[in-house]
Amino acid sequence: MRILILTCLLSVVVFPVNAQNDLLQSGPMLGYSEKREVMVWVQTRKSAKVQIKYWDKTQVSRDRPVSKISKTTDAIVTLKENDFIAHIAVGDLEPGTKYDYEVLINKDPIDHNYPFTFQTQSLWEWRTDPQDFYAAFGSCLYVNEPIYDRPGTPYGSHYEILEAIADKNPDIMLWLGDNTYLREADWNSWSGILHRNRHTRALPELRRLLSSTHHYAIWDDHDYGYNNCDRTYPHKYKTLEAFKLYWGNPNYGSPSTPGVFFQFRWSDADFFMLDDRFHRSPDNAEDDGAKTMLGSEQLAWLKDCLLSSEATFKVIVCGNQVLNENTTYESYNLYKKERADILNFIKDNNISGVLFLSGDVHHTELLKTELPDFYTLYDFTSSPFTSGLSAPNKISNPQLVPNTLVTDFHNFGVIRFSGKRNDRKLTMETFDSKGKLIWTYTIHEKELKPKSK
Repeated sequence: MRILILTCLLSVVVFPVNAQNDLLQSGPMLGYSEKREVMVWVQTRKSAKVQIKYWDKTQVSRDRPVSKISKTTDAIVTLKENDFIAHIAVGDLEPGTKYDYEVLINKDPIDHNYPFTFQTQSLWEWRTDPQDFYAAFGSCLYVNEPIYDRPGTPYGSHYEILEAIADKNPDIMLWLGDNTYLREADWNSWSGILHRNRHTRALPELRRLLSSTHHYAIWDDHDYGYNNCDRTYPHKYKTLEAFKLYWGNPNYGSPSTPGVFFQFRWSDADFFMLDDRFHRSPDNAEDDGAKTMLGSEQLAWLKDCLLSSEATFKVIVCGNQVLNENTTYESYNLYKKERADILNFIKDNNISGVLFLSGDVHHTELLKTELPDFYTLYDFTSSPFTSGLSAPNKISNPQLVPNTLVTDFHNFGVIRFSGKRNDRKLTMETFDSKGKLIWTYTIHEKELKPKSK
């Protein structure tokens, strides 16, 4: 009898802590960061109350323990209709500050053995030089699930790449599409779409990266629908709803135009995140001037954003390659007239600081386009994280920057922004799945300015 009583007593002591972790499905994941507010994403296994407890880590002392200086958000109840996901806006923060935080489920903290930290953006305008920062990015995260995968060799591998990215401690992470891969069993039902997103997000190797880096995402074909799909995909409003549930972007589309496109700023860089699927004409449609990748409303939005931007760097982020003129694969090369419209707009309006980021093609490369009487445009493609590798067209591509092609191993990209005002540099890097530097290429802001006439 004594043994039985002791077992029961021990279970009473241990159970409350384990219970909170048992309720946690995925996360926490950091979404957007602004100067006074950040977004934290959490998913539970069933309905529960979720809160964020947070504190300025520099203010903790013997006289001011966490218990005295921490604050806690209001509780959000996760519900089945939202796949038990909470988007928690943590507000009234101080700019340029790093906070430690805890996730409370039903008022008790979850256990974790790695940091939970978020940061607000600095209030540097009119005060200091722009803040140095860097972003990790890439595309094509395939997570195996044998029961629904195609027979044969597993398509996904080297998940440790996500740990390698976390080791770099990037300020932000840009997901350029194929962030999950809908399977044949998934893409025609709401339950299938949710299952695929839920399965990918729960990958253990993702946890540390999600918890302390701010994430911004767009999609490409596989997280939008099936392979190479376009605006005709019949369930695109379902995948759009799921995308909004599973990411913490500051906004999606515009009031009149649905999609995942949006803009955000970090330091002196504006990021224009494009939706290359929702409004896309079929790839094999005639390129007659009406054929579009972005749709007329999103294209007009992009042009307006570029005109109004005063950022040193204007980073245009697209799921597909933009500048590659030497490929038959899915890219803006199949939409030559719309691409020419964008490039001519940039040149005709003397828009400085433009850089393209892209994914999708399952290899990595840095391409360049020389515009007469203008500056050189670059397209940094990074792919894949974990999915299958594929070589580019075997023909030599004159646009390729030497020694930047990666075809035989998984990899991720990094872009670093550094330097004093009017002397800023943009450094592009590629790392392998273990975090080893493969190549680096640096551009000065002066190299991204129109040539004086």
